[in-house]
Amino acid sequence: MKRLITLLLGAALLCGAASPAAAATIEAKGEWAFDFSWTDGMNYRSADDGGEGEDDFAAHQRLRTQIDIVASEALRGVVFLEMGTTTWGQEDGALGTDGKSVKVRRSYIDWVVPNTELQVRMGLQGMDLPGATFGASPILSDEDVAALVLSYTVSENLGLTAFWARPYDTSAGESSGDNSFDEVDVFGLTAPLTLDGASVTPYLVYASVGKDADGSGASYNTDSFDTFTDGMQSLGQRMGLAGDDTTVNDAWWGGVALELSMFDPFTVKMDATYGRKDADEDYATREGWLVSAMVEYKMEAATPGVFAWYGSGEDDDIDNGSERMPSISPNAWAPTSFGFPGSAFNQDSQFALNGAGLWAVGVQVADISFIENLSHLVRVTYMRGTNDSELVKETAGISDELAPASGGVFLTDEDSAWEVNVDHTYQIYENLALIVEMGYIRLDLDEDVWGAAGEDLTAAKKLTFNLVYEF
Repeated sequence: MKRLITLLLGAALLCGAASPAAAATIEAKGEWAFDFSWTDGMNYRSADDGGEGEDDFAAHQRLRTQIDIVASEALRGVVFLEMGTTTWGQEDGALGTDGKSVKVRRSYIDWVVPNTELQVRMGLQGMDLPGATFGASPILSDEDVAALVLSYTVSENLGLTAFWARPYDTSAGESSGDNSFDEVDVFGLTAPLTLDGASVTPYLVYASVGKDADGSGASYNTDSFDTFTDGMQSLGQRMGLAGDDTTVNDAWWGGVALELSMFDPFTVKMDATYGRKDADEDYATREGWLVSAMVEYKMEAATPGVFAWYGSGEDDDIDNGSERMPSISPNAWAPTSFGFPGSAFNQDSQFALNGAGLWAVGVQVADISFIENLSHLVRVTYMRGTNDSELVKETAGISDELAPASGGVFLTDEDSAWEVNVDHTYQIYENLALIVEMGYIRLDLDEDVWGAAGEDLTAAKKLTFNLVYEF
């Protein structure tokens, strides 16, 4: 009897599970990524010359899985789970491997308003602003955020997308009964226009940052808030200048992304962006612009190209605000695969997250292939600062604050850097690729400008073997 009851209960559970499953289709996709990497000079100064000590070799892995629950063409739900970058031998990658590292990266629903062309996406989702030159925006790219997005097809060639995102609600001060202004809200509108041989996407973005929105005691991703703060604060704020009501601010951006394929086999990509952050005190303001372009020529066995960008830089006075373009969280603006976020998996963003305060010119040959399933990319980039060198010379303590470090390099108009990338991709199977990345960054800081902070610099180097399985 007990066995019969067990079988009946099992059948009932199966029937219960089958009922909702019949109303929806489950689809799964994702990626396992591994890297085995040798790096050196990641802080641009060896331990013998006053830099931080570092491990030369490390191994990492990451798992991302997206599950789509599709009810119909007009309705689906998505959950995106991630076991984030895990270093072998540390924390969740140590012996036992029983750490609690699984997290929900995205969770949203897509639905179409009945009898309309209006599409709605709501929930935790990935968000990107338009970007053509390097495939991503220098303001906000490849970021996960709680948002409501409305997309409408105006015609075959024109669409409209409006969004409201809430990156932060810090709840600072509410326990004391205050009516705190502790939220950060971002609103945006894009209008992608597709023509024969051309696509143009203008966009506008507005951000409201409350006076009580800060990182103190907040239960959210502090690295994320640090990236947001670095992109929004002025150099004066970073140096500790303070005044009344400086934390209440509004910011806005306007830009256009353009891609031309009408000149095939030539392809032209361009971006132009302007941004401004207002504040009650002049020293807390920040505004600037960034333009970039790339021209590529598609050949049978390779795609050579040239690219460049120019970002406005700081003047010699921190009291009048900053002259570099503000940003929210650019995680995918990738002109290179070492200094910027262009790696297949890991070991990138070594120099910066976007081109603010820099100008650069580069040449590359991509898609080099003479053997089936094997391709190569070679890239050389020269960068120079657009920030006034007198700022560093005349401002006490600023050279130590802005000294080069992993992920953050400030170049003046007297400083330069070279980056070289040599990357290889071998498609082992249709879904499994071996990607070998070699990167080199050489800084040249003017010692008359930086003093001791510009001496004894070491080149940053990497050799990384990535294995990526996509399913």
